[in-house]
Amino acid sequence: MEAKTCCNESHTHSLFEPTCDLCGCSTSAGSFGFGSLKNSNFVGLRYIYQNYESKDGIFENSPISKEQFNTYQIWGRVPITEEIYVSSIMPYQDLYRTFEDRVEHINGIGDMNVIGWYQFTFYKKQEAGEINFSMDKVPSGHRIQIGIGAKLPTGEFEEALTDRVNPGFQLGTGSLDGIFSLNHGYSGSKIGVNTTTTYYLKTANKNDYRFGNQFSFASNVYYSFPKTTHIIMPFLGVSGDFYNAIEQFGETLPDTSGESYSGAIGSEVVFNRFTVGANYTFPLKQSLFGDNVKAKNKVSIYLNLTL
Repeated sequence: MEAKTCCNESHTHSLFEPTCDLCGCSTSAGSFGFGSLKNSNFVGLRYIYQNYESKDGIFENSPISKEQFNTYQIWGRVPITEEIYVSSIMPYQDLYRTFEDRVEHINGIGDMNVIGWYQFTFYKKQEAGEINFSMDKVPSGHRIQIGIGAKLPTGEFEEALTDRVNPGFQLGTGSLDGIFSLNHGYSGSKIGVNTTTTYYLKTANKNDYRFGNQFSFASNVYYSFPKTTHIIMPFLGVSGDFYNAIEQFGETLPDTSGESYSGAIGSEVVFNRFTVGANYTFPLKQSLFGDNVKAKNKVSIYLNLTL
């Protein structure tokens, strides 16, 4: 298990929130989504701050380390056709781990991800006797998006760092992993709902170290406040992650499976072609690495330019 440090029309909302395990989230930041609430096609910058506490032992006075993950991303979503588009995230990591007597620090390029999406849009049925003079289909507000992609081993993996309680303190996983995602979204005139499920299929890296496969879900509800010069869209969300155990040389490592549930609150503000967003995530329930790793609050801020 990696340590969790995560083309519509312009009026259609879309929020992808597939999460990922600890290291995968720090390297690709999947836990904060592959898109924003409002933008269909965009390029932008995003900053994510995450922190954890790890206890090395079972006693009350066992030594504790504190991990801080700073992730800086270039991210975007580009259309290929009306139904097909590609999203990608390229992260830069700046990670700190503080012990009682020292501080560990690593930084560099993280693991990039690329996902291709196909969208099915649903339209309203024409009522009996109703005449549609324009002959245009009227969107129902519902859509389903299927995504298939990969997390690339662009970040460095150091096996020596896996000796710690939290082996997710890495720039990358060193493995090529598959990403399979399904998203259902509904966007009305004011209220919208997005629900996403994602499965991460992990492979072993050159050190024969394989982070466990993972299943994640997330659901978000948002409300639009249209103003004269901008749109404000606050949202609430909940997500969950379920991790299989880490394996190395064919052996399952103990206390490396787990699960976690999180809540989220945030908002976006849209000014013409620009979107400013913020997301605050907090733990609801968790059991990570035999309860020796505790996820704390996380924050994300971003600025996007609509293409």
